[in-house]
Amino acid sequence: ITYRNRDNTVRAELIEIKPKKQSVVESKMSSRDRAVVAINYAKWDAATKWARRNGMTFRVITENDMFANGRP
Repeated sequence: ITYRNRDNTVRAELIEIKPKKQSVVESKMSSRDRAVVAINYAKWDAATKWARRNGMTFRVITENDMFANGRP
């Protein structure tokens, strides 16, 4: 997305929306879920580098960022 921030400068961001369970390693996770998180971290590293090369920032948004109590 491209937007103007409070000081009126134009910013461009590459944003991915993911469930928190796919973005944070927790102690009770199955090995499959841990693998999903590891793949996401590798993908996000590549996305961060790509975004920087193209004058953008990259960030991941979870339900905690979108909703006050973490649920819709």
